[in-house]
Amino acid sequence: MEARRRTETSRVATPPIEVRTIRPGEDASIRALFHATLLRGRPMPATIGDLDRYTSLCLDWYLAHGQIIVAVEDGSVRGYLLACLDELDHRRWVRWQALRWAAIMAWEVASGRRRGDARRFVWVRIRDALHGWRHAPPPPFQAHAHVNLAPWLRSARTGPRLARAMDELVASVGLTGWYGELNVIEGRSLAVLERIGVTVAHRQPSRTFTWLENTPIERITLARPVPLPGTSPGS
Repeated sequence: MEARRRTETSRVATPPIEVRTIRPGEDASIRALFHATLLRGRPMPATIGDLDRYTSLCLDWYLAHGQIIVAVEDGSVRGYLLACLDELDHRRWVRWQALRWAAIMAWEVASGRRRGDARRFVWVRIRDALHGWRHAPPPPFQAHAHVNLAPWLRSARTGPRLARAMDELVASVGLTGWYGELNVIEGRSLAVLERIGVTVAHRQPSRTFTWLENTPIERITLARPVPLPGTSPGS
């Protein structure tokens, strides 16, 4: 009974999560949360070297050109959704920036500035990117989202709230769906996501995360159709 009272008190004391658009000055919180959760909810090991350029490669297009929704707990950003509603523009930008990142990293490896795990991170990440460009099918929709949450919010209802916010953004510009990518342990069931209308569009092994976690990890592309306003899901 005492344990039940403590649990109920904890639930009452938990600050509500506010889901809203980003405000000026919150870019730094996005970058900090990205760093803190990059390895499937944990920070990357310090041994893989400086991640500032990699962070810019992953975030800068969204911060400059995308639409951003944040999950705020007790005044602090604890989650975000980075929305892309212009797939072609994003892909052009990423292609150029990824080539630039790879060239800089290759020079750092060749010059001895990156050694050991920092050197290996560069090569496995480049191999993953090349594999995706060669073998991944075209994107299932012309919009996508990158979602990230603090670990203690991942089992709450914050993720579905962010997904519904993305649904609204996609429908507002006349698109019929969006996709996202998720790194999961190989063979993990995705039945929970499938029950809410998400389908698996593509799977590929993640050499980077498999190496970092010492267990088979695969990168999954998930597609979520969104009915246009005034239509039913089956129309």
